[in-house]
Amino acid sequence: MKLSNIPAQIGKLSLFITEYAQDMALYARYCGISPMQKGRKKAFYKIMIETHAIEKGLSLANPRHLFGREKINHIMRMVRSYGIGSDEIPVTMAVGALETYLQRHRDLGLADPLLDAIEAFLAERKAASAAGGTGGLRFFPEGKPAVAPEPAGLLLNRFSCRMFEKAPLDRGKIADIVHLAQTAPSQCNRQATRLHYYDDPAKVRELLALQGGSAGFLDDVPGLFVVAFDLAAWGGAQQRNQGYVDGSLFAMTLMLAAQAHGAVTCPLNLAIRHSTERRIKAAGGIPGDQRLVMMIAIGTAQAHDLKAAASPRRETSEVLDFASGHAAADVVPA
Repeated sequence: MKLSNIPAQIGKLSLFITEYAQDMALYARYCGISPMQKGRKKAFYKIMIETHAIEKGLSLANPRHLFGREKINHIMRMVRSYGIGSDEIPVTMAVGALETYLQRHRDLGLADPLLDAIEAFLAERKAASAAGGTGGLRFFPEGKPAVAPEPAGLLLNRFSCRMFEKAPLDRGKIADIVHLAQTAPSQCNRQATRLHYYDDPAKVRELLALQGGSAGFLDDVPGLFVVAFDLAAWGGAQQRNQGYVDGSLFAMTLMLAAQAHGAVTCPLNLAIRHSTERRIKAAGGIPGDQRLVMMIAIGTAQAHDLKAAASPRRETSEVLDFASGHAAADVVPA
């Protein structure tokens, strides 16, 4: 390196300190555990997150009886505090999930104070609002539905599956799925995303145990992708998050490609510390100069009595903001 270039290099490196420090400040100020964030906004997301955990448990092939007791009691307390008469999605999602939970256990002939408490909660909700629950489960008694020929069908039929057939997909089909997923956009066509695929049961189980969010079905996952990206593709503090953007775009395209090939997937987050990331890399033989984005379970859906979390979506008007000033509520989706 020429001596004349040293000041410029020092200046570029100093940006890492200032930019990452601002990342930390923003996250600390506005994240979901910050005392400075609005309480109602935190509760909105917290109810949805905790409720989805119940939905996921219900979507397992053989859920444990009366699972999630403490979490359910916490959800009911949060909803009462938020406003049990509210028709916002966190409340309707919680109501739907608890309706399904109660019905499943009553159908089994079970009696428990928890079920009585849920019944009382739902009666309280019914007295406060006529709106039905939107959470719970989707049922596919004849197995995975065929993908509709139009593009919208591919999107509307996608769901996160936790009920797989035992055999992994043929590796030729895996290659075909990945080939189709390579149509995903990439910043400046870097194509830095890397997919690490595993179908050895012991290795899949080891990796999922480190992921930590699939305890209810990790023994049933026949194949697993770890999505990563090469750090060498990006440079400078301003590009520090772009690998995650590219990796996420690739991951979504991969899940749709799997759907198009008749396979099913379940995206699995990697909200982990560096120490756990290093353990996953070591277990999976992943190079140290890659960062991990997420895992994706993949396989063939169970042929009969398939079910999945309902995972209801927010109103489009809550998600879409027209910069022109026209409210999204004025536009009805086609």
